[in-house]
Amino acid sequence: MNREQYEHLPTQIKARTEEYLAAAKTISEEWFGMDNGKEIHILSVNLAAAMMNMEASEVIASEIADFTAQLRKTSG
Repeated sequence: MNREQYEHLPTQIKARTEEYLAAAKTISEEWFGMDNGKEIHILSVNLAAAMMNMEASEVIASEIADFTAQLRKTSG
């Protein structure tokens, strides 16, 4: 990741967080109905956090794969 990408991370993270929260709220309401009050909000936040963690894991795995490929090129 280059410097420009790092500089844009806060904006990108905020935008993705809002998207994940909206998606998680929609899913939670579809599964459990809109009348669950506070519980639906807690579930939505936890689900959004899980989605974000999954995305982060995918990014890390991709970076590890790229780094491994570079190592193989230089040592092989």
